[in-house]
Amino acid sequence: MQDNNKIMIQIIHDRSIDEEIMEMLKKLNLKNYTKYLDIQGVGENGPHLGDHIWPALNNVTMVVAGEELLEPLLQGVKEVQQEFPFVGLRAIACPVIAMV
Repeated sequence: MQDNNKIMIQIIHDRSIDEEIMEMLKKLNLKNYTKYLDIQGVGENGPHLGDHIWPALNNVTMVVAGEELLEPLLQGVKEVQQEFPFVGLRAIACPVIAMV
């Protein structure tokens, strides 16, 4: 019972590239999103804990869109990754089973 072939993409990114992520969404005409600010985590680019030892933090930008936007959105993330290869940036896509 998938919800009209929609997908949810969570873009987990160092907050230093937030402007580039928002510009990428704008180019794809994706105006609706949910953003979580100042998220802690540990990934391949090291700890992002927001403290005096590990001061970096992440943001998570979540988008729900038609699955036809999956490849363009992932390509946009790859382009930002190429522009900022040493900054944490990942995208996770999941089908939307239901939404009310």
